[in-house]
Amino acid sequence: MDIKTLQYFSAIVEAGSMSGAARRLGTSRSHISRRLKALEQDLQVQLLRRTTRRVEPTQIGWALYEHAARISQELSALQSTVDNLGRNLRGHLRLSVPSALGQQIIGPLLLEFADTYPDVTLQLTFSNRIFDLVAEEIDVAIRVTNTPPDTLVARDLGPIEWVLCASPSYLQRIGTPAAPEDLLRCDVVSVKVPDLRLPLELSDGKHSQQLTLRPRLQTEDMLFLRRAALQGLGCALLPYYAVREELNAGSLKAVLPGYRARVDAWGDHLYLLTAPNLYPTLATRALIEFLRTRLADIPLTPQHPTASELATMPA
Repeated sequence: MDIKTLQYFSAIVEAGSMSGAARRLGTSRSHISRRLKALEQDLQVQLLRRTTRRVEPTQIGWALYEHAARISQELSALQSTVDNLGRNLRGHLRLSVPSALGQQIIGPLLLEFADTYPDVTLQLTFSNRIFDLVAEEIDVAIRVTNTPPDTLVARDLGPIEWVLCASPSYLQRIGTPAAPEDLLRCDVVSVKVPDLRLPLELSDGKHSQQLTLRPRLQTEDMLFLRRAALQGLGCALLPYYAVREELNAGSLKAVLPGYRARVDAWGDHLYLLTAPNLYPTLATRALIEFLRTRLADIPLTPQHPTASELATMPA
C-alpha cells in the first residue's frame, strides 16, 4: 500500500466511478482499475461493490476511505507549507567569503539576496582563512583554492585567473614589459609569499617560463594591493575579479596580456563549501542556488587576445 494508490482509491469513491476518477487524475480507466485491484489483493479484502452505474465502498472500503481522505488532506497541507516557505524563506545563514571577492562580487549579490528574502538573516565574515565550518558554525563558505578540503561538500563555481597589471604612469616610467624576463626589472606588489620569493609561472599556450620575483610590497589585502598598483608603486599580480573594472576603464593596464600567470601555491578555482548535510535548510539551498546562478553571469576570467589581436596592439 502506498500513498499514491490511496489517492487513486479516494478519487474513485469521490467520483463514483473509475472513469470519473481517471478523468480527475488525468490517467486511463485501465490504469485506475489495475491500481485498485492491486490494493485489494494487497489487503485481501473487497473495497468496492460494483453496480451497473457506479461503484460503492464496502464497510471496510468506507473505513479505508476516511483514513485515505485525511492522509490526502495532510499531504495537501504539507505541500502548501513547503510552497509558502519557498516563497517566504525564513532562517539565519552564516557565511564566510574572501575579503576582496566578498566586497566586490559576493557582497552585492548577498545584498540582492537579502532584499529578495527579507525574512532570512545573514551573518557575514570577510576572511581569507579556510574555516572548520562545523567548529566555526559557518553554513556556507566561498574560497579560492586548488584543492578544497575533502571533509566538505565543494561546488565548483569556475576558474579564477591571476593577471599582471600596472598603472599607465608606471609603465610609461619603466617601459612596458615585452617578455617575461622584463618583469625582473619591475617593482612587484603581490599577496604575501614566504621568504620574499614569488615563484611565478607564465605560459603563452605553447611554452611556460618560471621566474622568481621579489615583491616590493606584500599583503593579504587585495584591495590595498589594487590601490598600490593604481598609485604606480609597481606591477601587481591580482585576481582578475579584483581589477576587472580598472582594466576595462584603462586606469590599470594588463602586463604581458598574451601570457597566463600562475603561482602554484595560490588557488585557481572558486568553490562554494558547505559541511556535509543530507538535509540543508530551505534558506541554505536557496542561497546556494542563487549564488551559483548569479555568479555564472559574472566574468571571473579575462578574454585573452588572439595572436592577430596582439600583433595590432600598441606597444
